[in-house]
Amino acid sequence: MAVPLLLFAGVVGATVLLAVLHLAQPGVPKAVAGSAIALGDAYRGETVFWQTCAGCHGELGKGGGIGPRLNGSPITLALVKARIDGGKGVMPAGLLSGGAEKDVLAYVASIIAAPGPRAGGAPAPARRSRSGS
Repeated sequence: MAVPLLLFAGVVGATVLLAVLHLAQPGVPKAVAGSAIALGDAYRGETVFWQTCAGCHGELGKGGGIGPRLNGSPITLALVKARIDGGKGVMPAGLLSGGAEKDVLAYVASIIAAPGPRAGGAPAPARRSRSGS
C-alpha cells in the first residue's frame, strides 16, 4: 500500500514542479520580438475587443473572468501578438487574424503600459461607454 502512495506522491510532485517552472513554455518568437508590429484602427479594435476578448479580459481590458488584466499591464505588443497567434492556457491560437488582429493590437497598444513610446505612435482611442448611457 505504501509503494503506490509514494509513487502517486512522486508523480504529483513532479507534475506540480514542472507546471510551476514552465520549462516547456515557449517564449516570444524571435521574429516577432524584433520586428515592427503592424497596427490597424484602434477604434475598430475596441469594438472587436469588446465582441471577442472582453468576455475573458474584462471591459476595457481591466481583467475579469479567466483572462489576465491588459489595461495598464507592462506587457509588450510582441507578447500580445504572440498570444493571439499561438494561444496559451485557455486562450485558443488564432482567435483573431488579418485586419481584426491589427485593429485589436492597435487598441491594446492604447491600454497597456508598455515601456517606451506607444507602438507605431498609436493614439489612445476615445473611450465609449458600453452601458448605453
